[in-house]
Amino acid sequence: MFEITRSLEWDMGHRIPNHCGKCRFPHGHRYRLECTLKGDINDIKGDSSEGMVVDFSELKEVLSSKIYKKLDHRFMLFEGDPMIEHTKPDEKGREYLNYFIVSFIPTAENIAKWCFEQIESSLSESLTLVKCRIYETPNNWVDYHA
Repeated sequence: MFEITRSLEWDMGHRIPNHCGKCRFPHGHRYRLECTLKGDINDIKGDSSEGMVVDFSELKEVLSSKIYKKLDHRFMLFEGDPMIEHTKPDEKGREYLNYFIVSFIPTAENIAKWCFEQIESSLSESLTLVKCRIYETPNNWVDYHA
């Protein structure tokens, strides 16, 4: 059994509405996700991914479609956040916030769990998602395991 990891980075804003400190204000981060999978080596002779657990390009596509394209340069906002009233377009239909509404408070912990769920549902049965690690800053991270 082998473990492989692929990373992904994106820029996203959020706020934690009930936080007693400055995280209650809108702000952003350069998020980094490390996605670790485990599986057996493909031993099918002549197969494109022979000798691999999975082709990294396949994992890159899953991370891109399930995470990056949904979150990059967006603002993650809890559906119950009172700030949601300020996300409506102006009288000319212009939007000033590219928001992504979620059913949870957008902490690093909850974002890691959400990423795990998005990725896990897109993997073949021969692969097991071990963990998702989210770096909110270079010095702060969260690991979510199944």
